[in-house]
Amino acid sequence: MFEETLHVSQTGRGRLEAPKSLQSWPGIVHGGCLVGLVDAAAIRLGRAPGPRRVDGRLTSSVPIETALNLQVDRGADTVGLTILQDGHTLTSGSVADLRAAPATADAWAGGGNGSPLPMSDYCLACGAGNPLGLQVALSFDEEGVWARLTPREPWRAGGDRLHPSLAPVLLDEVAWWLAALVMKEGGLTNRLAVSLHKPNAPFDGALVASGRFADVTPVDRKRTFWRTESTLSTASGTLIATASIVFRGGIDYSERQMAYFKPRTPAAVFQRMFPNYA
Repeated sequence: MFEETLHVSQTGRGRLEAPKSLQSWPGIVHGGCLVGLVDAAAIRLGRAPGPRRVDGRLTSSVPIETALNLQVDRGADTVGLTILQDGHTLTSGSVADLRAAPATADAWAGGGNGSPLPMSDYCLACGAGNPLGLQVALSFDEEGVWARLTPREPWRAGGDRLHPSLAPVLLDEVAWWLAALVMKEGGLTNRLAVSLHKPNAPFDGALVASGRFADVTPVDRKRTFWRTESTLSTASGTLIATASIVFRGGIDYSERQMAYFKPRTPAAVFQRMFPNYA
């Protein structure tokens, strides 16, 4: 998936030029995809693709179709990657071994007859017209947000295994909606921490990604930043990944984003989602 996008060398340098197919909002790379790129770079540099935690800090939006520089930092236990433009850091991330055992509690499998969330045109996760995308449709109810899907071919790493970037891309999408619906404002992903507990586990035809509103908590006193918790499991209940993702929201984001969502959402549903803009 990243063959022509990501180039790294053993010298610790590299370059990135993301195509349109990797975007979220028009013109910028999907936040979950950026974490996937950090993970892909670490694996290309020889890191074993076993259980691991991938962290990302999105300082600024990363533009698509733009030549950017990469800097790799390798420590004893981690591999770090920084994406730069004209010497300024846009995004940084790291990959480390995951030593903690996965949660033993059953992951929430989502609700029943929820309301559909609007899909976009070309988003890597929910873009119905993106040939590379997951093309996932999410739903929500009073308890939380979820998606059930059978991954298409670009997201399979041979047979019944998943592409490593599926978990961060899908869980970032769930997280965005969890926080936006709690805050009732638009926004952008700020930080991601994705734990890949069983990245090589075979899936049994379907996946469930979900998160509860009860697990969305404010990070700061002004309630601008919100932390979400979400899980990715197989239909049979095998926990593949968990994520703790921070969303930054506010009126300035809503002013740009509500005009996009409103015509794509039934009026009664939009009223529940974003009452201040209905």
